[in-house]
Amino acid sequence: MTRPDLSDIDFVKLLDQDPDLGLVIVSEQGEIVDYSTSTPSIFGVDPAIDFRGKTLSDVFEFEFADERMQWISEVLQTQQPLRVDHLYNGRRMVSTILPMRGDDQPRYVAAMTKRDGTTSGQSNEKSVVSGFLDLGPLSKLTKRELEVLILLGHGHSVPDVARKLYRSPRTVEQHKASIGRKLGVSAIADIARIVAVHGLKLEDLELERVLALRPEYRHEEANATESP
Repeated sequence: MTRPDLSDIDFVKLLDQDPDLGLVIVSEQGEIVDYSTSTPSIFGVDPAIDFRGKTLSDVFEFEFADERMQWISEVLQTQQPLRVDHLYNGRRMVSTILPMRGDDQPRYVAAMTKRDGTTSGQSNEKSVVSGFLDLGPLSKLTKRELEVLILLGHGHSVPDVARKLYRSPRTVEQHKASIGRKLGVSAIADIARIVAVHGLKLEDLELERVLALRPEYRHEEANATESP
């Protein structure tokens, strides 16, 4: 039986079948060379804009782009893949940055990003966690409100949250009411769903909050909070 030739498969077209999986080709200098059609929606950018030829620093804020340039440099230097856990536009994502083989200059990496992905402890690839937290539509919450949201969403009661934060239950209820007004929810079940959908963890509170995408490239539909 003749084995199929993998070279006949259009892998980019195959990736386009999954709306939660994006692929970007980036040069050593940070130039966006190409990307799959699902990529703009994953990163919340305007799909009408062609990002080919733009650099990461053109599209993203400096600190966010600089962190990714460091990862690209490491991958090209070591010629080993790197897995990245990050929260972008309020959604948990896992990216795998792979060196592209070849002796020509400039060199390139392929970055595959899975929305709502999780890192696997069994992976042989080196893993890192982004130092930045892009909350997207949840950015309207204060740090304390985000803390209360995450604790309530992970099943802690109002009295439990009050004890953990050394605040009164009345203060926590006030934070909960403010969260409800900002996100358009009221029930604990709604809060739990938001925390689950966005993949929020208490460790995220340690990260530096940013809005990664430059304002001129943001797609308004991507910034709407998912309603329960």
